[in-house]
Amino acid sequence: QTCLIHFIKRRKMLKCLLQKSLARFAPLEVVRPCSMFSGSFERGEGIVKDDSVPNILFLNASHGPKSLVGIGAKTFLDNLPVKYKLNEINLWKDELVSYRLEHAMAKLRILSSKGSEEDKQLFEPVLREAEMLNAVDVVLIATPMWNYSTPYVLKQYIDAIVQPGINFEDEPPPSNKKDTLVQPGINFKTRTEGRIILVISSAGAAYPPGGPIKDMLNPYLQQIFALMGFTQFHNIFIQNTMRADKKESIAW
Repeated sequence: QTCLIHFIKRRKMLKCLLQKSLARFAPLEVVRPCSMFSGSFERGEGIVKDDSVPNILFLNASHGPKSLVGIGAKTFLDNLPVKYKLNEINLWKDELVSYRLEHAMAKLRILSSKGSEEDKQLFEPVLREAEMLNAVDVVLIATPMWNYSTPYVLKQYIDAIVQPGINFEDEPPPSNKKDTLVQPGINFKTRTEGRIILVISSAGAAYPPGGPIKDMLNPYLQQIFALMGFTQFHNIFIQNTMRADKKESIAW
């Protein structure tokens, strides 16, 4: 009986904390790590960005439209007060670049100035996918937690599209480079930082601060997308879904 009372109190406390968090909808502390690569790719012509409306990239790793995160993403999009351009990628169904070991090895050779023409041709589709991030104002991610972290389809997409010199660069490029990440005199960090990422995630268990199990899903997504300039991080984290009523979870 004592354990049951403790659980009910803890769940009420968690619900209260989540409601306050959603009401404020304030960005969390930004962590922008450095890259491990000493080199970077050189951009081609890039993608022409339409600045007349916000460009939203929806990375859909939900289990379906009736899942909690699927409902959450639809609710967010349906209630936006402005017109927007949406590019949805269903990470379970859409055909994406199949990033394999061959791509990883070609990448390392290219970055160390040892890449062959075959390496560059193999990696070109990856660079085109990576370039797409530069034409995005907002990233929306709908994902459940798998084994404390991301489902493999989301992790594979991230591993493919995060590319140095294409959508992130730790230092301003040298002024003598002809085809760089930014135009001469424009700092990459200044140009791309401040973009928005909203992660709508769910987990079967509860993850209170200081608890015995850690959330490695949301902090990871915050950190990796901050690297690419999405530094305004917002998170709707629906927890304890294995025990809570679905209507209650949706209300959160």
